[in-house]
Amino acid sequence: MNWGYRIVVAFGLGVAFILFLVWKTMQVDIEMVESNYYEKEMAFNGKLQATANANALPTKVSVVKQDQQIILKIDSTTAAAITKAEVHFYNPASEKSDRKLNLIASNNGVYVFPVAQFNKGKYIAKISFTSAGKNYYAEEVIFIP
Repeated sequence: MNWGYRIVVAFGLGVAFILFLVWKTMQVDIEMVESNYYEKEMAFNGKLQATANANALPTKVSVVKQDQQIILKIDSTTAAAITKAEVHFYNPASEKSDRKLNLIASNNGVYVFPVAQFNKGKYIAKISFTSAGKNYYAEEVIFIP
């Protein structure tokens, strides 16, 4: 076998290897973090303003796990004037573990959720609410052991 055949065989093996890699990558299932990322990107400036509003509150929005409860605290004067509110417990590991809960106005600004309704793991609590015509947004990380 001379050099010409060896070069053709080596080139053929290289092409076959590249085609094999392309085939393998096509078999991988890609799960997007957000299914409607484009719409969320368009609303990003509003989210920045809402985050600034939440950071300007006299007492910061907080989420803590105590015993068998998750406690969300919002400034009481702001919580009393809530017209629309939602907390999204986002689990980065599994979309099936996510929880979206609506909140209503509260005089003390304390909301309690039982830990039993959550799977174990890391959650990002995405709190968004409207109070007195202003939008607010905050994120807190919690772990459920």
